[in-house]
Amino acid sequence: MTRLAAVDIGSLTVRLAVAEAAEPGKFQVLLHRREITGLGREVDATGALSPADQDRTLQALEGFAREMAARGVATAQAVATQAVRQAQNGQEFMESAARVLNLPVRLLTPEEEARLTLAGVLSALDPKYTEAGPLLVFDLGGGSLEFILVRPGQEPIFAGLPLGVLSVSRAKPLGDPPQAVIVDDLKRELRRAVQDFYQRQFRKFVETPPTLVGTAGTVTTLAAMAQEMAEYDPQRVNNYILSRSLVEEMAEVLSLLPEKKRALIPGLEPAKAEVMVAGALIVQAVLAISGQDHLVCVDAGLLEGVLAEVAR
Repeated sequence: MTRLAAVDIGSLTVRLAVAEAAEPGKFQVLLHRREITGLGREVDATGALSPADQDRTLQALEGFAREMAARGVATAQAVATQAVRQAQNGQEFMESAARVLNLPVRLLTPEEEARLTLAGVLSALDPKYTEAGPLLVFDLGGGSLEFILVRPGQEPIFAGLPLGVLSVSRAKPLGDPPQAVIVDDLKRELRRAVQDFYQRQFRKFVETPPTLVGTAGTVTTLAAMAQEMAEYDPQRVNNYILSRSLVEEMAEVLSLLPEKKRALIPGLEPAKAEVMVAGALIVQAVLAISGQDHLVCVDAGLLEGVLAEVAR
């Protein structure tokens, strides 16, 4: 048995998975860890990762390194995504992260990120959805919104746009509590941006609306909120059906509350309270243009895709 690990350095959250592999390509996850560090908090405004955000992230990675050492991890891979891709000091940060983790940090291209995310999603998605026809998988992160169109017998199509929960929250402050006029403006802007993007990138490839599958923090948080989870359980999130009407209802509730009260909602991690209004509005926009009245939630994504690559 070999101990493996994957580290995902995201724009909002850093995550660790440690697994045990008995044979190439097959593994069993032993633990997940994650910390919300907001690495990309200042990138859109300044073009760089701020010292404070880097320090928080490196402290979290130090904890991951200790966890991997304690668990006897033999092989590991760390990856970085949108915030590091965008930042002018991203290379320097990766070098610092590599020293802290004592392993290389790989900067993913958008397509590499999408392919690994798709592998992770498909590892947890009920096969009945892939057998039923095309899928539109979306990954809503801190700094970007990535889409993958999956059609039977054809190569996936990858495309993304720079709308993430952190970047949108920072670019358009809503107030605390959010101001209704600003929320309504943002809702219209997001719907227009996502609709234009979908028409340009995907509409010509689909005759009927594909099954919509969502992954990453906002989607999984909405699924946890819908089930009022006192303790997060990924198995209850995987393949959970989240209706469009419920997303709209939760977005309305989130947009009426100040941040401190949002942080008390069951299923919502307090550290995500700041970005969840923007996150819910982005998911709402995706549902509005998809032609579907629901989405299928999946907890697995990029981290599991990297872990599968390490296992191979």
